[in-house]
Amino acid sequence: MLRYQKFLISIVCLSIFASTISSYAEEEIEDLIYIAESKSKIIAIIEESNKISFSLRPKEKVLWRESRGYLGALLTNQRFFVISTSSGAWQALPLRRDESEKGMASLSPYIALLVTEDRAICFNAASNQFIETRLPIHDELLAAKVKEHVAVVITSSRAFGIASENSTFNEIHLRVRETIETIKITSSRATIHTSDRLLTFDAAGSTWTEHRL
Repeated sequence: MLRYQKFLISIVCLSIFASTISSYAEEEIEDLIYIAESKSKIIAIIEESNKISFSLRPKEKVLWRESRGYLGALLTNQRFFVISTSSGAWQALPLRRDESEKGMASLSPYIALLVTEDRAICFNAASNQFIETRLPIHDELLAAKVKEHVAVVITSSRAFGIASENSTFNEIHLRVRETIETIKITSSRATIHTSDRLLTFDAAGSTWTEHRL
């Protein structure tokens, strides 16, 4: 009887583990938003039917735009815009001039990321809102990467991670003289190999784990 109970527990654990993996498995995601610019107007066509537009301000210029999966994003010299298939409207975040000029924007099917000199800004399709965190003053930005379900921002003293269904950035401090050697990011996990540790941020738990080397 005890052996049978252990067997059932093992089956349940395996099922939970499998469902967690499958929920973040690599998948081919169709682009559902098309973005166009016409006569100072930005137009998003969602799933080939719903059209949502807005007008640029005088002297506002488009610096970058992209659409992937459930999101479309646009960076101008004044604002950062994101729209999702479920938001029903463009969401806009005001920017300082130096932020737009030096900002690094990237997009995945579920996450839009903008990193400036002093903050990281995320928009995910689950919450339909901007989420931001301040970056350490005087830190050097080493990397900013985004995939389907995770995004990471790495500076000279910290690593920040956020998942597609999470509403906050989670951070881990780098040690004095700890250097970044490699960064690998998949659809649901970011792995940072440093001179001292192996750091992993997983979308399922939305937390950092570390292993000393």
